[in-house]
Amino acid sequence: MTSTSLNTREHGATEPPLKPIEQRYLLVLNIKSSCDSKGSRYLDRLWAKDLTEHFKYLKNFTLASPSALETPTGNTIEVEKEPSFAGAKFIDLPWQNSYAKAILLLPTTVAQLWGAIASSDLVHSGVAGWPIPMAWLVTPIALLQRKPYLIVVESAPWRLQPGTAASIKAKILANLSETLNRWCINSADLTIFTQSEYQQSLLTKRHKPSYIINASWIDEANIISDGDATKIWHEKLSASPKQLKIVFVGRLHPDKGLLVLLEAMKILDEQNIAVKLDILGEGELLSNCQAASKDLQKSAQIEVLGTLPYGPKLFERFQQYHALVVPSLSDEQPRVVYDAYSQALPVLANNTAGLRDCIENGITGSIANCDNPAALANLLKQSGENLNLLQNMGMAALKKARSLTHQEMHRQRWQLLLKMLDRSAK
Repeated sequence: MTSTSLNTREHGATEPPLKPIEQRYLLVLNIKSSCDSKGSRYLDRLWAKDLTEHFKYLKNFTLASPSALETPTGNTIEVEKEPSFAGAKFIDLPWQNSYAKAILLLPTTVAQLWGAIASSDLVHSGVAGWPIPMAWLVTPIALLQRKPYLIVVESAPWRLQPGTAASIKAKILANLSETLNRWCINSADLTIFTQSEYQQSLLTKRHKPSYIINASWIDEANIISDGDATKIWHEKLSASPKQLKIVFVGRLHPDKGLLVLLEAMKILDEQNIAVKLDILGEGELLSNCQAASKDLQKSAQIEVLGTLPYGPKLFERFQQYHALVVPSLSDEQPRVVYDAYSQALPVLANNTAGLRDCIENGITGSIANCDNPAALANLLKQSGENLNLLQNMGMAALKKARSLTHQEMHRQRWQLLLKMLDRSAK
């Protein structure tokens, strides 16, 4: 198995522009685009940011994804107004919002994909997506047409959470998804994983080229200087009264460990521990967060702040805290870890595969087996008793962030694509 032996760029080093890849590149993912009644296309702002990085080295780019006729909602961009999208092409696949509809539209979807792949020189897909991951359809077509084929594995949402009850249907779907996704990954010419556990559990053909590149959204402009970080930490440590200030950022969902965090805060309140938790996000557990905030009676506090758009305001907000808390129960690698690193903010996290891959325990954060409230409360209590250690870990995290930018992630992918094309040409 080929693994993570890529050249990473040193911070501040002059890097020439990425050599353009002229081959016709097709990306097929379950990224929904919205088209309004006037025909204008809209994409999620963060997905658009990621696609823009693709355009810097892919000069003949096509995105095939589901499209829905609807008025866009949320944090979106209008594609036609973004200069970076000028050369991008789109193939609108049928929008599928249920298993029944996905099966009904399967012939149309497969026919469109067959033509799109036939018109491409290099195909890229993924194994995550609902209701049917695109790789399930793309893989057999790419194999039949003998196209160079790349899969990027960023998450495994089909997997059931250990220790949770699941229906027979959920177990069948999870097992079917694991089997089919493993087949897709083993069939690809190149696979990029965001963490080592995915590589070890999903890629059984060990001779196949595969690499681990952690996922990151941060730009170099987001990363504060050492001088600013030192000043910010001095102000935080000088604040009176002493109180651990932590922040949770993400979907308000049980998979994120939020219920465990709320119970941990109740324990700390009963122990009269001074800790302030701010919650940034939205989701089904909003009412639970609001109720927990009202229940606290002593020194622990919870404030529910809604959402902030990804960008300067969020990064500035991070500077107010001593740590980001990530009690996630799922095995994904959250990008928010590197967002925190960019502001010299250490991370307090549960011991999961995805978090172990991006947090150096005791160096850039603390990892503990805290999938229960008592253990998480203990981690937070110990952290609050040693704010100087949090500062040291925050400064180490800042140093690590400089080699983990969004641009560096794509530079490494570009290197791998060039190698992949060289192999396919032989």
